[in-house]
Amino acid sequence: MTRKTDVLIIGGGMAGLTCALEISPDYSVTVLSKTKLPAGSTFLAQGGLAAVTSGADSFESHLKDTQKSGAGMVDETVARQIISMGPELVDTLSKWGITLEGSNGDSGGMEGGHSFRRVLHYFDQTGRFISEHLAEECRSRSNITIIEGAFAINLITASREALPLLDMGSDKCLGAYVLLEGDVITFLAGETVIATGGAGKTYRYTSNQDSSTGDGIAMAYRAGLPVKNMEFYQFHPTCLYHPDKRNFLITEALRGEGAKLLNEAGKRFMKYYDPERMELAPRDVVARAIDSEMKRFGTDHMLLDATHLSKQFLEEHFPEVTSGVTSVGIEPWKDPIPVVPAAHYCVGGVSAATDGSTEMTGLRVIGEASCTGFHGANRLGSNSLLEAGVMGLLCARSFKGDLSRRVTDLEVRDWSYGRAEPLRENVLVDHSWASLRSVMWDYVGIVKTDKRLRRALKLLDVLADEVEEDYWTLLPTIEQLELRNLTTVARVIVRSALLRRESVGLHYLVDCPHKSHTRTDTVLRINP
Repeated sequence: MTRKTDVLIIGGGMAGLTCALEISPDYSVTVLSKTKLPAGSTFLAQGGLAAVTSGADSFESHLKDTQKSGAGMVDETVARQIISMGPELVDTLSKWGITLEGSNGDSGGMEGGHSFRRVLHYFDQTGRFISEHLAEECRSRSNITIIEGAFAINLITASREALPLLDMGSDKCLGAYVLLEGDVITFLAGETVIATGGAGKTYRYTSNQDSSTGDGIAMAYRAGLPVKNMEFYQFHPTCLYHPDKRNFLITEALRGEGAKLLNEAGKRFMKYYDPERMELAPRDVVARAIDSEMKRFGTDHMLLDATHLSKQFLEEHFPEVTSGVTSVGIEPWKDPIPVVPAAHYCVGGVSAATDGSTEMTGLRVIGEASCTGFHGANRLGSNSLLEAGVMGLLCARSFKGDLSRRVTDLEVRDWSYGRAEPLRENVLVDHSWASLRSVMWDYVGIVKTDKRLRRALKLLDVLADEVEEDYWTLLPTIEQLELRNLTTVARVIVRSALLRRESVGLHYLVDCPHKSHTRTDTVLRINP
């Protein structure tokens, strides 16, 4: 079965939905989400959106904070463009009914690495607020069709399905094969946009939802696109440590209000790692400090003490955190919160421009799945929603011409099941998933060594062979396809980490503890 649309957007987070809303109503738009909207990392974002809205703040100040956090690897041209569009993004969101605290020039929130209170928020439920309103607005548009429960398996490219359409040696994206209600549907599009987010589920502990399995990055990589700087995976310093709430983030804004990190002995320890900025140091510094203290004491968590704040203040300003931790028996106005660093944000991704354009005609990649150079070697807090929204706007505005003509007469073969059989033992997928996440957490975490990385790659190579065999012999299921994507992304992360012979930003390699004087990107593409 084949479906055709002018623009196919894969992913329903802030980047994808902002893009859909900004696209001209003359174009038909199809948004695919593998889960029910609102969803994705945007939905879970507690902190906010970093943007310059106060006269006391400046683009230059925001840029300097971004560059400092990015450890000298930020693309200044890209950063200037995205930061300067912050006010326009805020105004656009407001037109769609999304008004954030601090957007009128009054005081926003403070997060680590920022020199000004520029983090615009809606209590500590910013992402939920944005996601719900974007989804509602999309559903009101007659030219936008949202399809939930749709899993994009592979991109459809001219090099594999329509050789006459190749553009002077450049490949062309024609759409995607999509698993929907048990069948694989052929979606053809004039323009395809990947907005699938990151891959936090490659690690045992993550702040991400279970759907963050690197699908878009893996699809693009398999299609031959270059993937850049995947060794820079950001660990949020403070995820709740609890067996029943493993993916619950404790927002950085709580440290912005004076919450202190304590070790097993009940002592404040950030003064030994960053005495000037303490708990408001950039995330890579704080995460490594917590990791170091956990290893020093032989414990599996540290403590975040917010007991100086009253119950009323916490409930009014941090309702998400307060309700989350009280649901597991912790009263944050009385007791410190047990925390552990968790995989949070994929700084690397598919190499793309700020409008999402890639080296493949007809394919854009925006948001966390992309790598524009904006974040350098470490993302500054709340710059992610800024980038996602701005890229969504720029991507939508870049579409020109009659997109329908590109697919009107286009015909490609439907998905072939061959002799594939149903998966009869779920333990095959479950065990492989658990093994992958354990390998990544134990060997490819916050602090890396060459020996652990080489061991990880050997184990992942064996796992990848097994997963690929299952892919070709079993009927597709979401769990199996997610495992395939996770395995692809995990191997790219490890190979990228082995290639970077320095310690910079989020990449700390014990064997090469010093930063190189030469700024280089780690770029990988699949062997032809």
